[in-house]
Amino acid sequence: MGFCLELTLEQVARLAPDEKSVASARQLLGLQFWNGLGLHPEAVWGNCRGSATYRVRIDLSNLGQSCNCPSRKRPCRHSLGLLMLLAKTPDALPIAEVPDDVREWLDKRQQRANRQADAENTPAKPVDEAGRQKRVARREERIQEGIDRLQLWMNDLIRTGLAGLETKGFPYFEEQAKRLVDAQAPGLAGRVRSLGEIPGSSPNWPLHLLDGLGRLQLLMTAYTRLSELDEPLQAEIRQLVGWTVSQAELDEFGEKVADKWIVVGQREEDDDRLRTQRTWLQSATNGRMALVLQFAPGQQPFLEAWVPGTVQTATLLFYPGSLRQRARSVERGEAGTTFQGRLVGSEDIESFLNSYAAQLALQPWLGTFPGVLRNVTLTQQGQNWFVRDNSGAGLPIQSNEPWRLLAASGGQPVDLCGEWTGHTFRPLSMGLGERLMMF
Repeated sequence: MGFCLELTLEQVARLAPDEKSVASARQLLGLQFWNGLGLHPEAVWGNCRGSATYRVRIDLSNLGQSCNCPSRKRPCRHSLGLLMLLAKTPDALPIAEVPDDVREWLDKRQQRANRQADAENTPAKPVDEAGRQKRVARREERIQEGIDRLQLWMNDLIRTGLAGLETKGFPYFEEQAKRLVDAQAPGLAGRVRSLGEIPGSSPNWPLHLLDGLGRLQLLMTAYTRLSELDEPLQAEIRQLVGWTVSQAELDEFGEKVADKWIVVGQREEDDDRLRTQRTWLQSATNGRMALVLQFAPGQQPFLEAWVPGTVQTATLLFYPGSLRQRARSVERGEAGTTFQGRLVGSEDIESFLNSYAAQLALQPWLGTFPGVLRNVTLTQQGQNWFVRDNSGAGLPIQSNEPWRLLAASGGQPVDLCGEWTGHTFRPLSMGLGERLMMF
């Protein structure tokens, strides 16, 4: 039997919902905690013994997991522990035929996936077109009303000046954001909330706030003059304001790309109610970048497992727009293998910023720009950290672990993959030889 899945302990840890789960899972690495272990190209399984015995099953095609423990966290520490055992001592798991209960579970997962695929391919039921147009028109009116109120608020803000915003605090912006949610413009609401985090955040926060206000004004103006713009930019602007892309629109205007994709970085954000996972993929063929967004309430698992540092065969469907950056998977091959090689990237910072400028010209509201800086070194000036290329050009970096970055690089030139916000570079992974180290 041949096994496609190759995992490291670091990659398994990236799947955990929190650090506490990682620490708990590491305690289950000893074989004394397990019995009934088995390994097959399709799955790995075992019984974890502790205060009770829990049956753990993991689908190796996509790392779906099942455990009958009462934990609400997914993956739970037992599933993580089994994956860590597989990563650390794969020879300790005997190769075996799939047991009946695991086979039944795998079959049910496949049937559910088939039903979902059938549902997506089934033609949509006829809709009341007149009713749909009325609903769309009503929402357009509400959004325009929200934009008009936002315009008055911004006019007052600029007229009175930015001084004193630090004392008003986040509620001053949150109140306006809630009004935009009521106006069915959640995208604009999110941008106003982001502006509320700027006052007092740095010595030059007024410049950053003015930049954000200017982009927000540009977005509002563009939306009111939507018909004058080309269709890709129209689609981009509607999504930025808060309109969702229907499955029919995605099928008609989206772009399908089948390739091998390298999982070059992953970031998770938690607002206590909803967790957002941002996964960056790079085409192994031409270096094209793709962003896969996933959302999950509380501690529930994300629908798909993208393991950082692996290569995955998949067909992605890119959303319509001027950049075509965001994508979702429509078909995935067998479980990925650990990436070995070097990422496609910019040879110097000047070419990286030129690429960013070209993207910004297409979409002025670009929040983050992904890229790989090749042959850069880390350096510190005062309390600030930078990456520097061979010409001496540098970019400020934003990292909670700059010393870990420096230690991993050994002070030598490395390839650094991350997100450029227009102000700082946020590292996601580092190329060390022919492997990726995640941050």
